[in-house]
Amino acid sequence: MYAVLLGCAASPPCAGAAPPAYGANDAGGFRNILPPGENGTDNFVQLGKFQSVGQRPPHWMDQLPLYSDLVYADPGLTGRQIPYYFKDATFGVKPNQIASIEHPRSGVTIVRDKAFGIPHIYGVTHGDVMFGAGYAGAEDRLFLMDILRHTGRAQLSSFIGGASSNRQMDRDQWQAAPYTEADLQQQIDDAPKYYGDAGRRIIADGNEYVAGINQYIHDATNPLDPVGAANKLPGEYVALGIVPKPWKLTDVIATASLIGGIFGKGGGEEVRSARIFQAFLARFGGRRGRRSWLDFRERDDPESPVSANGRFPYETASPFSPRGLALPDRGSVRFTSAGSPLTGALRAGAFGLDMRRALESKHGHSNALLVSARHSADHHTIGVMGPQVGYYVPQILMEEDLHGPGVDAEGAAFPGVNQYVQLGHGRDYAWTATSANSDDVDTFAEVLCRDAFHYRWRGHCMAMQRLDQHNSWTPNALDQGRCTAGRSPSCGRARPTSTKRTPGSRSRS
Repeated sequence: MYAVLLGCAASPPCAGAAPPAYGANDAGGFRNILPPGENGTDNFVQLGKFQSVGQRPPHWMDQLPLYSDLVYADPGLTGRQIPYYFKDATFGVKPNQIASIEHPRSGVTIVRDKAFGIPHIYGVTHGDVMFGAGYAGAEDRLFLMDILRHTGRAQLSSFIGGASSNRQMDRDQWQAAPYTEADLQQQIDDAPKYYGDAGRRIIADGNEYVAGINQYIHDATNPLDPVGAANKLPGEYVALGIVPKPWKLTDVIATASLIGGIFGKGGGEEVRSARIFQAFLARFGGRRGRRSWLDFRERDDPESPVSANGRFPYETASPFSPRGLALPDRGSVRFTSAGSPLTGALRAGAFGLDMRRALESKHGHSNALLVSARHSADHHTIGVMGPQVGYYVPQILMEEDLHGPGVDAEGAAFPGVNQYVQLGHGRDYAWTATSANSDDVDTFAEVLCRDAFHYRWRGHCMAMQRLDQHNSWTPNALDQGRCTAGRSPSCGRARPTSTKRTPGSRSRS
């Protein structure tokens, strides 16, 4: 994401279904790039053409050349060359660049530009904007959105098949966020209680957003318009012999739990760290082993290169706090999974493995370079921002331009939660995100009693809540798997991680 902030915003436009003029309310200077392309939907005919002759739908990979060619522009890249590698992200569309206009319901207008097919969404009301974001999101990423909502529930294998990697993805998600349908609904019900009016607005926005998704699903499966439906329905549904089911607000929560569980957490590896610590002690002795381990672990490395002088103290408590510290006996730890053994026929593609590798890729990292107006050559603020989420076809991020009462934003968002722009710019400012992998997950040692789902707490034998997720898939109905986790109210999730009677439980702050 590249953004140059150049001035103050103009006065707000009149609310209306008709799009305002190109650049209205935009200070100017914003550019971005989101490879490979905005379009992430291919109908069955387009899917067949790609498989037979390699022909891709429009706007499928048209941003990739700009992105990849930037590598060869340095050194020697100048400001004049920026438009060759980053596209214009100004609000709106120039009149001679309008490719299509659609109105999925009264009050909602979606305009797409000729150059890259970005959806520019306008609403008479705030709810209209949210509805349009849902419709455009489904238009560009419906099948991927379905993948994400099923993965967020640890149901990927039930949706697209029981390949071992899909089942492993279910296991990983159930360990990270074992939310039942009641848990997902509870998060919605609690929003007004914890956030007041803001919580109620979020729910209202979410309901309008879901209505937009469902309108697209209706249009893509409408038997009264078979030609229009065939053009809109992603070909993957036809190939798998399934029909997209309507969305619920809990689907948005499930998708958010998946995205947040990957990019919004860190830590939780105290057991593995303890094993490494014990290995250092065994090899180098007490004092030298402890010093070696402190130098080895990821915490606050004074020798690491930095981009700003000064110190920013964070999580300074000693890891050797005597109270509450428990180390496993050396050689006693046995890690287990949240799922049943990987057996049965594996007839589906390994989508889960590909998605996990892309999401967890360590080859590139989110980055941001900020220059204040005081230090820039033209005395305007500069931000070069690169949030990294891995490489996909289609990309797991999509771009949108949202405008209506209380909304003026353009940028990227995750499908399935794209009612708001999550990485982009407003009228005269821009924002991004980086994942710091801060240690917000802790591991606790539990003392079991009775069985694997009871633990001792303050002299009492307490029952954990057992959480089971059952999956099955076709063509063989006997192929099935189960993910199991235990939840202890005193700490958090629990799953067996060691031999004998002391499992580890994880609690995320």
